[in-house]
Amino acid sequence: MPKITMREAISQALMEEMDRDPAVFIMGEEVGVWGGTYAVTKGFYDKYGPKRIKDTPIAENAI
Repeated sequence: MPKITMREAISQALMEEMDRDPAVFIMGEEVGVWGGTYAVTKGFYDKYGPKRIKDTPIAENAI
């Protein structure tokens, strides 16, 4: 088993679940086109589209 970073492991796990279950979606600050703070969701927006990858406002009371 190759060694991967925590970021890569999280990204792989999210992608596996999204591939497995079309009802899974991701919401968060900058997770869409930008790919998240640590690029965990980089490429997800292009692969899964705006219905499954949702950016939320950068405001705690809006989440």
